[in-house]
Formats: sequence, structure tokens, C-alpha cells
Amino acid sequence: MMERKDCADAEKHALSPEDEELPVTNNKDTKNNNRRAKDVDSGYAWVIALSVTIQLFFMFYTMNTFPVLFVEMHDYFKVGRSQIAWIGSIQTAMVFLTGPFSNVVTQKLGVKVTMCIGAIIATIGQCASFFATDPYYLYISYGVITGIGSGLSHLPAVYSLGLYFEKRRYFVTAMVFAGGATAVMIASPLTQYLVETIGWRGSLLINAGLCLQIMVAAALQRPKHLTGKKVKVNFRDIFAIHLLKDVKLSLYTINTFLWSQGLMIVLILTVDYAVSTGISRDDAALLMTTMGISTVMVRVVIAFVGNIPRASWWMFNFSSLMHGSCGALLLACHNLIFYHSVIAAFGISYGIKIAILASLTMEMFGLHNFLAVYSFQMFASGLGGLVGTPLAGNANCVGSYTLTKLFASLCTNRMCLHLTVSNAIYAI
Repeated sequence: MMERKDCADAEKHALSPEDEELPVTNNKDTKNNNRRAKDVDSGYAWVIALSVTIQLFFMFYTMNTFPVLFVEMHDYFKVGRSQIAWIGSIQTAMVFLTGPFSNVVTQKLGVKVTMCIGAIIATIGQCASFFATDPYYLYISYGVITGIGSGLSHLPAVYSLGLYFEKRRYFVTAMVFAGGATAVMIASPLTQYLVETIGWRGSLLINAGLCLQIMVAAALQRPKHLTGKKVKVNFRDIFAIHLLKDVKLSLYTINTFLWSQGLMIVLILTVDYAVSTGISRDDAALLMTTMGISTVMVRVVIAFVGNIPRASWWMFNFSSLMHGSCGALLLACHNLIFYHSVIAAFGISYGIKIAILASLTMEMFGLHNFLAVYSFQMFASGLGGLVGTPLAGNANCVGSYTLTKLFASLCTNRMCLHLTVSNAIYAI
């Protein structure tokens, strides 16, 4: 009984500085709090939605330029694919591994300041990458620094949606992620054009300028004060350690790890794999545009059907099934039309998972635990990406993709386990 009481108290008090009620000292403070309470699902809430869309757009754009940069860096540095794959893998991993740290910073400094810090760090990382002399330098500048900056800006942005939307949370979250995903549509072809025009180093400077635009998203944020007593946030509350005993959370995190492992292999290596089979670099870059289009379309659909009873369960399982099977099929054919068909299907599974992850986390574990639980999912995503892509690169260290059948089999087996775990989550 005492343990349940402690958990309930922790959930009640696991609030960020922006959730806490400031002491009311005059009528002006009261009016401001009343106005902000009215902004839930309306008013300034739509400006917050715009802010999150901007953050997602520039974060997704930066992350999705690497498939094209991978090919250029591989040719430039004359090293194995595995060594180059680590660059993008580390960046993606750091975006998500930063989750728990971003949680703490958001609790202490608030959404706006944390997003600003993240934008500046990501910009510094991209600028520093311009001076790279070897892949190991890029591990730090492009991978670690840029990744940490993107991760710091991402978690507080998504969290702010939960503060400003209740009844329309599912719809708005899906639409916001759909807007951000439009970056996936243009990232590869635009980067290919920039590489041909100003080189891969010049494209990194363009990335740096785009990362800095996250400051605009941060400027649109404002503190949100909810009714309640001011509480003291401790270490246990911030990390919601009591939730680690929850079997559902453990399965949920395993599912995210498996999903991310396969996702990073496809996102980072697809363009290079297509080029290695004889497809031109321009045509290969357009594969990611196809994925971006299907991702945006499915997220718009989810915005309208997400609130249907058990819709999340069906989408969750469908995404798991498509995820593994598309990863296997993509490695089994060298036809351009077939590539576009499979990558479009993969984009659908990718779009579903990303669109429902935040809303599903709030639904299953509550807004008061969102920062902690979502940071767990970010960490699992980062770990999966960190492991998956270099493994694929190591398998091709001889310079060609000679083990594609093996990886197709591994993708299929991982899909079966992924699907089993997703069903177990809903059965609890």
C-alpha cells in the first residue's frame, strides 16, 4: 500500500517548471493564468503547434540529408562503409539518447530555453563539420554535437503539445508530425543538388543555417501555468523511476528499440545500396522523396482516424508488420520501380510509428509521466540506431553488398519479434 501511495504521489508531483502554478500576487497574474487556461485546444495553442512543426521540420531535414552525404563521404575519405555509417548512426543515436538529459534540462530551464540551447549546439556541430579531415572528426562534430543539439530541442517541443492540447491532442500531434515530415520529401534531392553545386562541405553550412532556425520555433514558445500548488521536483520524480517496474513500459521500450534498429539501416544505407546496384545518384536520392511523400500522407490520414476505438492498436501492429517485411524486400531486388514501391510502403510504417508515438505515450502513461517515458523511448531509439547501422556497414566491409540475403532474413525475424511485442503491450 505504501508503494502505491508513493507512486501516486510521484505521478502527482512529476511536473515541470512550466507546469507549476506561480504564486498569485495581483489581478494581472490572475488574468494571465485565466487567459492561458483558455488557450487549451484554441487560441495560442495553434501558435505552439506551429512552433513544434518548425522544430520537427528542420530536425528531420538535417537527419535526412545524411543518406546522400553518406555516398559523398564514402568516396571522399576512401574508407569502409561501416566507418562512414557510424557518422549518421551516432548523430541519430545522440538525438534520442539525449532524451533523459533533455528531460532534466526541460524540468530545470523550461521549454523555450532548452530549445534555444539545442538549436545553438546543433548549429555549432554542423559548422564544425565543415572542417573535417577524417571520419573520426565527424563522429564528434556531426554525430555527437549535432545530435545532442537536435535532441535537446526535440523533447521539450513535443511536450509542449501535451500542455496546450487535450481533446484535439491526437489530431494535432499527427498533423504536426506530418508537417515536419515534409522535410523528408525534399532533404535528399535538395542535398544532392547542393553537393553537386557547392560540395558536401558547403551543404553542411546550409544545414547549420537551417538548424539555427529552430530558434524561431523556440521564440514562439511561452510558459504554460496549470492550476495547482507549487511543488518541489526531485530526482525520482524527474526520471519517474517507479515506472521502470511497469511491464508495459518495458515491452513498449523493447518495441521502440527493435523498430529503430531496422529504421536506421533503411534510412542511412538505402541510397548507397541503390547506387551500388547501378542506379544513378540522382535517382537514388529520389527514393527518400518517395518515402517522405508516403510518410506525410499516412500521417494526415492518422489525424482523422486516430481517435477511432482501438485504431492505435491496429496501426501499431500494421506498422510492425510493414516495418520488417519492407526492410527485407528492399534488399532483395535491384529494380528501380520496385525500390520506389517498397520504400513507399516503408514510409507508411515509419509515418505511423512516428505519428502515434507521442500521443500513445501520453495515452498509456499520462501527461504527468510523458517527459520521463518519452525520454525512455528516445533513449531506446538511439540505442537501436547506434547498433543497427554499423552492423549493416560491417557486413559490407569488403566494399559491396554481398550479404543482403542474410540481412533480409534478419529483418524478417526481427519483424516477427517486433509484432509479438506490440501485441503483448496491448494485452496487458
